[in-house]
Formats: sequence, structure tokens, C-alpha cells
Amino acid sequence: MQKTLTQLYRYTFVGGAAAVVDISSFALFSEIFQIDYRIATIFSFTLGALVNFSLCNWLVFRGKLSPLWLVFIRHYFSGIYGLLINEVSMITLVELLEFEQLIPAKIISTGVAFIFNFLIKKFYVYNNSYYSTFDKKINTKRRV
Repeated sequence: MQKTLTQLYRYTFVGGAAAVVDISSFALFSEIFQIDYRIATIFSFTLGALVNFSLCNWLVFRGKLSPLWLVFIRHYFSGIYGLLINEVSMITLVELLEFEQLIPAKIISTGVAFIFNFLIKKFYVYNNSYYSTFDKKINTKRRV
């Protein structure tokens, strides 16, 4: 339990850094470049996900998992669920609740997805037993 609390504490900072990248790039895409907010959400999410992966692997879960490309793929695809939560929250706030301020709506949507993102990273992406099973399968195939 202590390890999970430490990881959550670290993830708060990592998630915060990724959120700064996500929200500031969203502002850039939507306000400066005038890209539709639904598309800007996808672009900004992708940049935030790259920052999140780098920092999670280095600071939160102390990535020693192998192979790194597989960790990246699982991290990125697990982030799609976070993107869906973020996108649905944005559409709900902007179109259904007629929230006129896009940047505060993005901040709220990012907050909604935060806990879900931590849990899926902890129990899906950085699940040591998955990678040890993967390594065993690869090593078995190499011997055959």
C-alpha cells in the first residue's frame, strides 16, 4: 500500500507536468491556430501522453520493464481510454452544458481523467507479471 501511495504522489507531479503540456498545447492549437477543440484535444493529448510516458517510466514506476517498445505501446494505448474520458468530458461541458470557456473546460476534463489514468498505468501498463510472462513466451520460442 505504501508503494502505491508513493507512486500516486509521484504520479501527481508527473500527471501535472503532462497536464501542463496537454493544456498549454490545447490552448495553442485551439486559440492561436484556431483548430476545432475536438481535434485540438487529440493533438494536445498526444503530446501530453509522450511526456507522461517518459516521466512515468523514469520517476513513478521506475521502468525496468522489457521490452521498452512494448511498455510504450501499452502506455499509449491505455492512454486512449484517458483520451476518451477527456473527449467525452469536453463535449459534455462545451456542447451539452454550453460551457463557453474552453481552457477551464479542458482543465476540468483533464482532472476527471486523472485517477483513471493512474490506475490503468499501475495495473495494466506497469504490471510486472505481464512482462515476465511475455519474456518467458519469447524465450521459449527462441529455444524451439
